[in-house]
Amino acid sequence: MVYGLCVNRLPDPLAVPRIMEGLPEERRKKILRFRQEKGRRQSLGAGLLLKYVMDEYGISMDAVHCGKNGKPETEGICFNLSHSHEMVICAVSRKPVGCDIQRMGKAEMKVAEHFFCPEELAYLRQFEGERLDEAFCRLWTMKESYIKMTGEGMSLSFRKFTVIPGETIRVMREGVPEECFLKEYGMPGYRVTVCAGEKEFEEEIRMISEWGQSGS
Repeated sequence: MVYGLCVNRLPDPLAVPRIMEGLPEERRKKILRFRQEKGRRQSLGAGLLLKYVMDEYGISMDAVHCGKNGKPETEGICFNLSHSHEMVICAVSRKPVGCDIQRMGKAEMKVAEHFFCPEELAYLRQFEGERLDEAFCRLWTMKESYIKMTGEGMSLSFRKFTVIPGETIRVMREGVPEECFLKEYGMPGYRVTVCAGEKEFEEEIRMISEWGQSGS
């Protein structure tokens, strides 16, 4: 299951602190450490969305803790959060899961040449213009979702594994295919990828239209 929340309707938690009620003290402190309202809204949105998900699964927010490499975790389910600009997503699975959301922008080929593998660069060079922008963002979210699934984060160099897009997306690491599955989701203006140890995915993101309410 993948949940999403748009943060642009949330109030600034600095001005309306009651919006943080029900969130753990550490999360509230983290929210208020951001100097810019944008950062506070994003952190608030992540906290509210995670609380919504934990409530759905009957798990207390107090049971969420930082595991290996600082990745939040709890017993009973696996989950992962990601945010970009106005959107926050949370992926949930029975097995390790990672997700990434990126707002569409211009392809940065110098960045690609520094971080991507030769096979990935060859894939990108098939495209131009908007198609190149989309392909770059697509690859980036795939690679981010994989390192978040493994829990290694940026301690794992993007050059240590290769994502091969196709009808079935494959991840190769040291020449060996990884036992993971990737699913892409459509969202206007964004690219979203979820990587998990199981291949059963929901077809759409379940958007939370208002705090505590589920929307289509």
